[in-house]
Amino acid sequence: MQTVGRARCVRILVVLLLVCSIYVSVSTTLAGPVNAPIRLADDVTVTKLAEGVWLHTTYYDIMGLKHVPANGLIVIDSRYAIMIDLPWTDKQTGVLFDWVAREHKAVIRKVVPTHSHIDCAGGLAEAHRRGADSFALQKTVEILEKENKPTPKNWFTERMSLACEGIRIEPAFPGDGHTIDNIVVWIPKRKVLFAGCLVKALNARNLGNTKESDLVAYPKTLKKVIESYPYAEIVVPGHGQPGGIDLIEHTIKLCEGY
Repeated sequence: MQTVGRARCVRILVVLLLVCSIYVSVSTTLAGPVNAPIRLADDVTVTKLAEGVWLHTTYYDIMGLKHVPANGLIVIDSRYAIMIDLPWTDKQTGVLFDWVAREHKAVIRKVVPTHSHIDCAGGLAEAHRRGADSFALQKTVEILEKENKPTPKNWFTERMSLACEGIRIEPAFPGDGHTIDNIVVWIPKRKVLFAGCLVKALNARNLGNTKESDLVAYPKTLKKVIESYPYAEIVVPGHGQPGGIDLIEHTIKLCEGY
């Protein structure tokens, strides 16, 4: 009887362990990044998303809102790095450049703002001061020039490829949406898609700032993104928690409200 009792206990324990492992797996998938953010300053954090790929999140007071977070990526391979979207300010940009140099013994050589707004291109002057080259959609360059703001040094019209040692990134313009110049950046080796402000986080209840949006083209552009990057495992929005393709599907549903 004792042997039977022990066997039953072992079976129960195995079932409980399987349930717990499934729960942890599902929770991790729903929660986004499993690594804890590292705080570099009161308004700057970094979080590891994949090997050599770091999410940077910076905070800024704008339009009457306090501590608005904005996302970007830093792709690091050996001695060099690429920054996708710059922080709101030059000071925040300097903090990230210093962190890459200090902790990774690398230099950010290239930066890519995904559209012209301050949460993507705010720190461009500091990046140039640090010796980084810059790349953006032609429309982004034209908009920043008209606004008399620092402008990227290189431009493309549809897509391009940039190398960071052994990792390649692919900026591309999928169509109008959040703005007429929003691009996405694909990191094929890591299956990470930086969708920027074109895509909203799962907890977003609306499209946010639509003053410069093309609400007719928006859902069509999002469907094109899904078709172009079906193997994306991590999708990073401009604001809020990363997730999967479900972020893009969620944003398409939000478009229906307009």
